[in-house]
Amino acid sequence: MNQGYSAYKTANVETADKGKLIIICYDVAVKYGNLALEMENPKSNIEQYVKYVYKMQDAISELLSALNMDVGEISVNLYRLYEYMLYRLTQAVVKVDIEAVREVADMMTDLRSAWKVAIQTVKTGKTESVAPINSKAFAFNG
Repeated sequence: MNQGYSAYKTANVETADKGKLIIICYDVAVKYGNLALEMENPKSNIEQYVKYVYKMQDAISELLSALNMDVGEISVNLYRLYEYMLYRLTQAVVKVDIEAVREVADMMTDLRSAWKVAIQTVKTGKTESVAPINSKAFAFNG
């Protein structure tokens, strides 16, 4: 069963469009942020806590590395924001700072919502209400 699910996830990512890949990265970061936040005492299971935070960092690093810096100011702003999030998650590991995890998870949740609306708006062609984010800021292969 686990192998089938793994194959499905791999196929899903390999065939996804840029917008879907962006949402997948946000979903991963939010999921692992929530798992870290659900821990009663991260210090009692530091290995698991660090694993969750590293998964968040991996997702944000993927978003960061996929930015297309030729698009303009939006890419520069996202780059700075992702760098800040990575910095906060480093603090979350070094200081076992659950508030840093909460801060990043909240930002990722808000950004995910904005991306979801922007992507849906672009797909339906109603560009007059597009949020100030566009998927051209990312250089995902696909």
